[in-house]
Parts: sequence; structure tokens; C-alpha cells
Amino acid sequence: MASTPSRAPSVSGLAVTTTSPPDTISELKSSSNSIAAGIGEAIHALFSASSHSQTTTPIMIDCGERVMALGRKRMGAMNGRNAFLYLKSKFGLLSTSAPLYLSASFTGSPDKFVEVDMDAWEELVPYIEKLRIVG
Repeated sequence: MASTPSRAPSVSGLAVTTTSPPDTISELKSSSNSIAAGIGEAIHALFSASSHSQTTTPIMIDCGERVMALGRKRMGAMNGRNAFLYLKSKFGLLSTSAPLYLSASFTGSPDKFVEVDMDAWEELVPYIEKLRIVG
């Protein structure tokens, strides 16, 4: 009985480059090597799980003497303009003529507030800890 030599998977088809981790994970996931693709899928799942656990906390909104907690998922589903209108409606500020803007504190600097670029709202929401409506 003739035996065929077993073929172990090889990583010779993988090119190691100095790309960022998400790029490397994408390369692994799309690899023709099934072991590398599986490792890429597992790493992607771990990154996804860790990022979801960080962003499940509510965003605390300060307006004058009131503080309200709003869901991060809801806030992230809106563009900046709609999110600001939603916040103004929650605090009864839709008919105010005073100019208003949002300032936020971000992960890593909870006591430092900066003005929010509403055009970048969707990118910023995962990192916002607190928002202030400033008039």
C-alpha cells in the first residue's frame, strides 16, 4: 500500500507587511490559506467583541442643571445635524434663538471638553464620554 505524504499547511503565501492591525486582519481573513483565514476571523471577532463592550455605556448629556443619559447606539445612528436637533428637543431648546453648540469629553480625557465637529459626528460617538449643550 503506497502512502501519500501528508501536506502540512504552509504560510509561504502570506506576505508580512508593516500595515496597521485592521489591514493585517483583513489580509488574514481573505487569505487563500485556510488556517490564516481562520486566524484572521478569530482575531476579527475578538476585536469586535472588545470594541462593543467599550461602547455600550450611555452618553451623559449636560444642559444647565439637567443631566440625561442617552443611548450610544441611537446617537451613533444619526448624523450630526439630526443628533443635535434630537438633543435640543430632549431639553426643550428647539425654539430658542440663542446660538448653541456641543462640547464633549472623550475617552482618556474625561475632564477636558472640546467643541464637536458635527460633520464628524458618526466617527466621534464611540469615544464620547460626556456632552454639554453650551449656549
